[in-house]
Amino acid sequence: MKKWFVYAFVALFVTACGNKTKETEELLDSLMIAGDTILAESEALPPMFCVGHDSKYHLVLYWTDVKEPKKTKDNEEWFDEIYKKWALQEILRRNAEQYTNLLVGKDIVKVKYVDEILKDPDGNTPSIGQMHVRNDIPSLCARFDVVDAKNRKKAENGVVLVTDEYLETHTRLSVKSMNTSTKKLPANVVKSLEKKYGMSVSRSVLVATIGDKYSWGAVQFKGEYKKASKGKDDDKACLALNVLTDGKNVWSTEEIGYYISDGEMGWNVDDDGEYIPCDIAAAFEGPKGIELCYTHGAPESYEVGMFYQRNNEMVQDTYEMYQTMIDEVRPIWKKDFAIMDKMYHADDGSEKDVVLSKWAHCYIDYGNEWIWLRDSDDKHGAFFIYKDGKYQLIAVENFMHKPSRCEKDGISYLKLSGPAGGPAWNTVVYAFKDGKRLWRLTVLEIYGEIDECWLNNKEISKEEGSRYMESIPEGEDINANFINIPK
Repeated sequence: MKKWFVYAFVALFVTACGNKTKETEELLDSLMIAGDTILAESEALPPMFCVGHDSKYHLVLYWTDVKEPKKTKDNEEWFDEIYKKWALQEILRRNAEQYTNLLVGKDIVKVKYVDEILKDPDGNTPSIGQMHVRNDIPSLCARFDVVDAKNRKKAENGVVLVTDEYLETHTRLSVKSMNTSTKKLPANVVKSLEKKYGMSVSRSVLVATIGDKYSWGAVQFKGEYKKASKGKDDDKACLALNVLTDGKNVWSTEEIGYYISDGEMGWNVDDDGEYIPCDIAAAFEGPKGIELCYTHGAPESYEVGMFYQRNNEMVQDTYEMYQTMIDEVRPIWKKDFAIMDKMYHADDGSEKDVVLSKWAHCYIDYGNEWIWLRDSDDKHGAFFIYKDGKYQLIAVENFMHKPSRCEKDGISYLKLSGPAGGPAWNTVVYAFKDGKRLWRLTVLEIYGEIDECWLNNKEISKEEGSRYMESIPEGEDINANFINIPK
């Protein structure tokens, strides 16, 4: 079980608030009462982690809501942990302007606190505990900017954020990353851990050397770890260790995984049965011992936190294990729906009284981002593309024209077809390739024979229209999960 390592909050909140207020006293009392807490005296605020970016700023993604948590019947079992997470986040929020140093390799880039993102464009709380690939998906966070614009490119790889006071009270140690596919921990270290746990090591990894005497890495044991604390589901466990050594002494923390058989175990999704070691983003010699800022990247998560060497033990303080979001689509806000609604009602093919009340992302082709809006009865709607920062109205559908899609030879097609009165049948086809519209074909058939046809609103011969129609495959239904447009 990972423990929360909490700094002496008296010093921290005095730094934040000057003389302690009644609210600060109450906060401290609550933290001191919380169990499973290791207190360490320190006058410096702990490091924080920039693990997100938007188009301009470095983001410290929050890991819990900004509101102070209250104990309820539903959360009382986990309340102490919830409260400690909130308190750690509050340290940053109350002292954000003191975090002026972004560590990049061996260098320091000066940064400044800008603001917080507490609401998305619709006025709701943004995502919490998620890392987004897209810059236009807001997260609950604090934003920092580089002081000197010429350092913006250099700062892109910066992760660890510290105060001047932390740098003054800690000695920064160099971190040299190793090739983990070939480097292993010293044999004597591995043997000592095998003896301690009574298990055989199947794999050891040297991840980095720290300063002039420390080595950092991980070991993975064979078989089931029978001494692990059992969870409610009573799953079998396997064991890996995070390891720090100075050649003589060995410190470690446990990483418990799921064990099925000797050939089937894991700690993270898609880790292929091998524990993924933690990387050291920055290392320090502090007044009480070694302090390591770590990151742990896995296929669908990214974890940040600290390792502390205290009283001849190593303690792990996990700030957050963020969920890394994959294949996300662009969020659509109320103002976007208003733009699309206006475009729809301005089109000649729309119905004035129709209310577009639901929407969905849908797949027509890989080169475009498609949005499908419809009314509640699925009788009227419209297809839009979002491209180059703008919405484009592509097609208006009505209750007579059924939409479908198809692909052939690298070309994607959106088709709308249906009766046009009496024996007439109308078909409109939009062709796209590599994200660009090639043409728009409109065909009117009478008793199954082409009567009129237009290409890009220019009339063409029946023979040419027939050749186009013969080249287009049969359409298939467009899959979409519609949700209501927010009011």
